[in-house]
Amino acid sequence: MRLPLLLIICIFGITGCATRYVERSADYAKRNPESVKTTDTIMEAVNDVVVFESSPELKSTHLSCLAVFPLTARKEDLRSAESIRSALHAHLAPTGIRLVALQQIDAAIKATDGSGEDSTATVARSIGCDTIMQGEVTDGAVRFYGVYSEVRAGANVRIIKASTGAVLWQGSHTAVLRGGGVPFGMVSLAMNVVFAGLNLMGEQGVRVIHDLARRLVLAIPDLAYQAVKQRAKLSRLGVETASNSFHPSM
Repeated sequence: MRLPLLLIICIFGITGCATRYVERSADYAKRNPESVKTTDTIMEAVNDVVVFESSPELKSTHLSCLAVFPLTARKEDLRSAESIRSALHAHLAPTGIRLVALQQIDAAIKATDGSGEDSTATVARSIGCDTIMQGEVTDGAVRFYGVYSEVRAGANVRIIKASTGAVLWQGSHTAVLRGGGVPFGMVSLAMNVVFAGLNLMGEQGVRVIHDLARRLVLAIPDLAYQAVKQRAKLSRLGVETASNSFHPSM
């Protein structure tokens, strides 16, 4: 079974895959408690699929701030966990949403260690942001099969309301960089061996982590600076904002 699947993956590695965003409905989540996953089918396993769910609360009330907490990971993936966290923060920044500095979050977490309180809610109160992003690293493998290689980065991520524990959004994705493929002759065999080796060199690990973070952030609905939306709403109503009506004297 592994060989045919590997051949399919190699073919997709050659042809390339477009990222697909799959939103699970509430009914699906009820039928499948572990609904946030990317391997429902072989097609989802070999394609770059982002699976996500949004709560009704998030769809009706936009986020005003976000704090990216450390991701949990196995001991061997701790470095990847920190890199993924930093990448998520970096890709959230251009949206304009108010982000809490990672250093401020870490300081607040350290201050609450051993307090015996619900540390998540306590940290959220101390940093002034009740919506936080948490998650865990699910994949950080590097695989080499001679003529084909993969560099992978995967994570399950949730946005929760710290004061209540309610999950507002959750998403899962595994980003994969592929090199090489199925050889169809001696020349292609040599070329695929080279491409498979090159895929494991340089900054491919950094690239795949940023692919993961960028796609997860893109799956969060209506993530934008709220003041921009407010000005746009006022503009549609024909109301001139203070910033637009102010004209400095010359």
